[in-house]
Amino acid sequence: MNNFIVATAERCIGCHTCEVACAVIHAGTIAVSDADYFPRLRVIREGAVSAPVMCRQCERAPCIAACPVDALRQGENGIEALNARCIDCKSCMVACPFGAIEIVRRVADAEKREARLIAKCDLCAASDDGPACVRVCPTEALALVTPAALDAQQRKRQQQVAQKMAGVSTL
Repeated sequence: MNNFIVATAERCIGCHTCEVACAVIHAGTIAVSDADYFPRLRVIREGAVSAPVMCRQCERAPCIAACPVDALRQGENGIEALNARCIDCKSCMVACPFGAIEIVRRVADAEKREARLIAKCDLCAASDDGPACVRVCPTEALALVTPAALDAQQRKRQQQVAQKMAGVSTL
């Protein structure tokens, strides 16, 4: 199982702090311009409810299966993008059931050559501090979920059920 980030919509206030932190960490500078503002998640609002939409790091990812040039692959900690392989067909965008992938064109170098960027959550793989969005969320609406944490939660729930069942008397 892969690590992934889960959002609690009841806690999200729609401040977009997670988007900005994501764009900053991936741009590598706090002075992010329009040319390099590509957050890997998007906060959406529906009525009074808001929540970030990001890659769920699927184990059997439809985006990987849809890519004809293997520009996406299952990595050690989730789905990795190989931007140099991308041909801009957008098959991964269509295949993603969460709408969590965007293909953007950006200036790649001083000669103003364009490059494609598969903008999807990579769990801030280059950062030793983990996902920036999780760290900066003022309401703690985002949480990194690991296989170990899920196992612990499952054991806790099983123990709770067992305790309840032990307290039930038979007639």
